[in-house]
Amino acid sequence: MKTFLDVVAAEKRLEIAQRSAVLPEDALREQVAELAPRAPFRRSLLRAAGAPVSLITELKARAPGRENVAALEPEAVIADYEAGGASAISVLTDEKHFGGSLETLARAGRATSLPLLHKEFILSPYQLLEGRLRGASAALILAYYFTERELAHLVEVAKEFGVEAVVECSLEQELPRTLAVDPDIILINNRPIAAIPANPAESYSRGDVRNAGLWWDRFEGLRRWHEQGERLLISASCVEGPADVAEISRHPYDAILVGNAAMVAADRQGFLRDLIAASA
Repeated sequence: MKTFLDVVAAEKRLEIAQRSAVLPEDALREQVAELAPRAPFRRSLLRAAGAPVSLITELKARAPGRENVAALEPEAVIADYEAGGASAISVLTDEKHFGGSLETLARAGRATSLPLLHKEFILSPYQLLEGRLRGASAALILAYYFTERELAHLVEVAKEFGVEAVVECSLEQELPRTLAVDPDIILINNRPIAAIPANPAESYSRGDVRNAGLWWDRFEGLRRWHEQGERLLISASCVEGPADVAEISRHPYDAILVGNAAMVAADRQGFLRDLIAASA
């Protein structure tokens, strides 16, 4: 069965081909080589003993089946996120399904000194370079798209570019090859995005924050990976309020990524403060 991620991958290959025909990868590499480092992502989010969870808040105009804002104003949203206590900002750059763009990432990079996560359907080093040029500290890499060998290669390439790889798993069968690569950062998506069908409008919102605990309890390998120290474990998706953060925080996740709920909150600053308080 073709999935939503399969559909998006075909779209991304076309986008990469079109952009690289205008600006070749070698030219991007030259530009990236001259950049100063961005704020560290992993070290900014690691959770000290007894400390509240770190929040990664997301710039997301829309998602399949829902609209968060009619027009995204990154600077205003980021100001709220910073005041509310966010530790990092995730920026959706997919335009067709999420209303983002590389320009949104560039504007975010100019608006904040917080570390930025380039959240995209990344298939190629070319996209890692595009994000790095626009201020990304880290990039989301979906394990779904790669074999163990391919995933290990892309994680190393990201490191060469000065980008921290955040490897996402949303299905249990993706975890063994992710752990075999031993990345510094793993994100467990409470929404099984890799199983969503090609037309996602009615099923994209499924998921449950309790999945964070189920993964932690079920997989000894995940626990051993995290116990090495300096490994950043993130829970993402399906967070609607403080009760969800409290549920995730029963397990030793370092950070929680909050998307739609943060975008639509009437008082974003107060909403984030309540989430942080719920994890203490």
